[in-house]
Amino acid sequence: MLSLRTSWHVSIPKRAFTSGIPKQNLSFKIKLTPNEKSQINVKARDPGSASSQPKRIDPRLVKKFQSGTTYDPFDFSLARLHLDKKFSSKNSSNDLFDKNGVDPLDLYTNPEFLSQFVTSSGKILHRDVTGLSAKNQRRLSKAIRRCQAIGLMSKTHRDVSYLPSRIMGKI
Repeated sequence: MLSLRTSWHVSIPKRAFTSGIPKQNLSFKIKLTPNEKSQINVKARDPGSASSQPKRIDPRLVKKFQSGTTYDPFDFSLARLHLDKKFSSKNSSNDLFDKNGVDPLDLYTNPEFLSQFVTSSGKILHRDVTGLSAKNQRRLSKAIRRCQAIGLMSKTHRDVSYLPSRIMGKI
């Protein structure tokens, strides 16, 4: 029996990650006043550069913390912002059907109204676009499919009243 032994030596060169941009000495000053925690002053230390104005931070990125509590590093990450946005219930407040107390399944005989929730090519709009709750989005899409199945609404385009009209020029 023949046994083969191989040894692999891989030489990885060390690379220094540098950019061709010269380093600037920047000083960061964060205002921590209670009313205005959304400003950062960025000033260059070079005497030749002009003083810059305070940079505004998007209010959605500024988290409101209570004083005296312990924080997890995850609380300061962008992943936490995405998680908070995912589980926020702002979509249900914009729900057209909940505001008016209407069940979308009752509207399957009204293709003119249902065409508002369909693209020009006949596809049902996503929940992010319609702003409906998950429950009402399912009911709406079921109503649209029912309307298409009984032949009141086309599967390939919107209702005729929502299609763009062509203006004829000189004949």
